[in-house]
Amino acid sequence: MSKKHMLYSIIAGVIILVAYIAYFHGSGQSYNAGFIVYICLFLIAGQGWNLLGGYIGEVSFGHAVFFGIGAYTIALPTGYGLNIPMPLLIILSMVTSGLFAWAISYPLLRIKGMNFLIGTFGLGIIFLNAFTSSQLLFASQGTFLPFVQPSVLYPVIIGITIAVVIFVSVLVKSSTGLSFKAVRDVPEAAQMIGINLYRTKTKALVIGAMITGLAGAMYALYSMHITPSATFDTSISNDILLGSYIGGCGTVLGPVIGGTILIIIQEAARSTITVTGGHNLVLGIILVLVMMTMKQGIWSAIRTGIDKICGKLSSVKKQRR
Repeated sequence: MSKKHMLYSIIAGVIILVAYIAYFHGSGQSYNAGFIVYICLFLIAGQGWNLLGGYIGEVSFGHAVFFGIGAYTIALPTGYGLNIPMPLLIILSMVTSGLFAWAISYPLLRIKGMNFLIGTFGLGIIFLNAFTSSQLLFASQGTFLPFVQPSVLYPVIIGITIAVVIFVSVLVKSSTGLSFKAVRDVPEAAQMIGINLYRTKTKALVIGAMITGLAGAMYALYSMHITPSATFDTSISNDILLGSYIGGCGTVLGPVIGGTILIIIQEAARSTITVTGGHNLVLGIILVLVMMTMKQGIWSAIRTGIDKICGKLSSVKKQRR
């Protein structure tokens, strides 16, 4: 990303943040103001998943593990009454998630395709059961967190979301991001020019886990009470994964667009469909429709449409000349 584009991104981010703060206070701290923040939590997690699933091409079905580790890194010290500054706990949540990702990278990244997907899914089940059955980890009842004023917490989460999107935009256009794409698209050629496949995948996994852990930490502060089912459940992994797929894997704005659409439709379906799990049917139908009509996701379809329109306009201008 050029310095010019970086400046524009920062200015746009500041405008969005200021607009949200104005809306938050202008709406009297309405439900919608809180719901926007809830969406942002999954946009952050989606960016973390996308580094591995979209830019490396290894589809993970267990990113709820990193989400939950981030949440419990904040929750456990406060649950045991330890007086640790909250900013330090947020940083520790990212570090803990990243270290765990690094620790499991050697066995996990040696497998590919369906085996990798099943492995990550199994990892999520293990963590869910372990945290649910352990009294030291507060078991299924979970633990409460201290109240943080929404006027402080919500703008912070919005700001983090903007910062993460900008960070990922810079990362994927750097030499590191190019190596991610090379490993995904032409792994044999990438090896021939000296790119270490395992180290590159590990880098994507660790950075993505830290971002997802950050999302989990902010979710814990947002909800003020966490349980294993609220953080490690496979439904969390589903939401993180589906947002990127619907919006477009391997793009920065894809998880933003897809995640926003996913959470809005999910909440609307939950409030209107009374059948247990009925909202999952709606999400499944949407995913099938997207895959049938826009295989690369909504954002890629939008870009293709814009390019076609711009091409037609330029051809019209040339004909007039």
